[in-house]
Amino acid sequence: MGQPAFRFIALLLAALIFGGTSGCKKDEAPTLFDMVYVFQVDMPAALNTIQTHFVEFNKVPTRIESILADHGLTKADIARIEPYDGQLEVVLAPADLAYFQEIFVELLDGQNRYECFYTPSVPLNTGTRVVLVGTLADFKPWLTQSAMNLRMGFRLRQPSPSALSFTLRLTFKAKA
Repeated sequence: MGQPAFRFIALLLAALIFGGTSGCKKDEAPTLFDMVYVFQVDMPAALNTIQTHFVEFNKVPTRIESILADHGLTKADIARIEPYDGQLEVVLAPADLAYFQEIFVELLDGQNRYECFYTPSVPLNTGTRVVLVGTLADFKPWLTQSAMNLRMGFRLRQPSPSALSFTLRLTFKAKA
């Protein structure tokens, strides 16, 4: 095989590799705005590893009316509101969060629970922050109301070593 043929094949492969990966992006609806909620969580020392522990956040204002007014939008402009990411971070402590086994956040609607964010298995080397992954569900019916109820649940690998304070930050994305 001559050099021009080899160069042609190399260029063709490069175009397929780089062009193919960028062309495989799914059509994603544009983000209209982010909805960010920040909570302070206090955890007592010596929680056990047997049960799932819960912290509830009731009647959390969604601030949807002011967000829509700031962006010149209406509820009808929103097609979906998706969980994007969550973070649980220790406040003012060098504590490692490896004693957490699992963390999740649910939206509560009467007797129904809808998982928004989760970390199925917290890594042992997690440091002072745990990242939670957003689910694929659409939370528009709840986040376009004036308030919502949330619950964070967690299981521990070992008893909590001391009382700690955390910041829980949840981000939802409103899509067109």
